[in-house]
Amino acid sequence: MKRPRLRMTQLVGLLLLLASGVGLWLGWPEKVTSLLLVAGGLVAHGPTVIAAWREREFKPPKSPEKVLRWYPKWWA
Repeated sequence: MKRPRLRMTQLVGLLLLLASGVGLWLGWPEKVTSLLLVAGGLVAHGPTVIAAWREREFKPPKSPEKVLRWYPKWWA
């Protein structure tokens, strides 16, 4: 996701989280504040979590030589 769009979605997510906090403070119904809280979390953190998952999921595995060089010789 592009940087300005990512910043904008994080800002919208933060505003939704703040709205849920204001709703708790003002005594809004629990369903409304819960939905705002979940929506704010998904909007704020969703794009970065998905990007990290995609990077981790599609990264080729390391070769055994690269992995084994960090272990002591007696381990291998």
